[in-house]
Amino acid sequence: MAPGLLVYDLVFFALATVTYAGALRASAGAFGWLSAHVPWPIAVVPAIVAGLVVLVAEVAVLTFFCPRLAPGRYPMMKGRVFWGWISRTLLRRLLMAPGVKWVLFSSNVLRYLALRAMGARVAFTANMSSDVDVLDPSLLEVGAGAIIGARCFTSGHYVDRGQLVLGLIRVGPGAMLAAAVNVAPGVTVGAKAIVKPLASLGPDCVIGDEAQIGGEALIDIAARVGARADLGHRVHVRAGVTVPPGTRVEVGEVVR
Repeated sequence: MAPGLLVYDLVFFALATVTYAGALRASAGAFGWLSAHVPWPIAVVPAIVAGLVVLVAEVAVLTFFCPRLAPGRYPMMKGRVFWGWISRTLLRRLLMAPGVKWVLFSSNVLRYLALRAMGARVAFTANMSSDVDVLDPSLLEVGAGAIIGARCFTSGHYVDRGQLVLGLIRVGPGAMLAAAVNVAPGVTVGAKAIVKPLASLGPDCVIGDEAQIGGEALIDIAARVGARADLGHRVHVRAGVTVPPGTRVEVGEVVR
């Protein structure tokens, strides 16, 4: 285990050195050209943006050559998909370094380009807070007009008994994940659905179109909430259970 972690770090730092050096070179070149035509304070921000665009482009090219990910279960440390996942996590860390990520996610255009570079299928009109955590961009789809709020967390993977489990996360058009919503692999959130703060969506659960999930609710593994259902705060829908369309569930109830 220890040698593998050491190799991971060495590969990451090598990639960071090459990609960041290219971005810094582009930024310096842009600054030199701009400062010859405008006062230097005006040239600073465009030069930084130029460097970030180059960094995003580098990650896009490297991601293109990574093996594609597909939902399923895969043995750890073996096979094309596992190594593709490892490679993509390395590239994600390049763009999600705290300062870099904050700048990228503070701009609608740069955020869109960065997510697309990492393999996410997101609409340009989708909106995300600057502190959203997206662990597996290539396993994320976000529809037009969707909102993913502050401190939301999405993960397209987990490890179970020595196997890597991957699942595609879909957030439909016009859906909203409010603050600090946790989203597990394989989750589908339907069009115009609303998931309120601190709710947790377990692996492979489905939230129907226009459904409402209350704050601090737990939708367990493979549960299904029908279209236009209305679940109150702190509701717990047990694993594999289906809530019929249009159903109203009161605050704190456990649906078995």
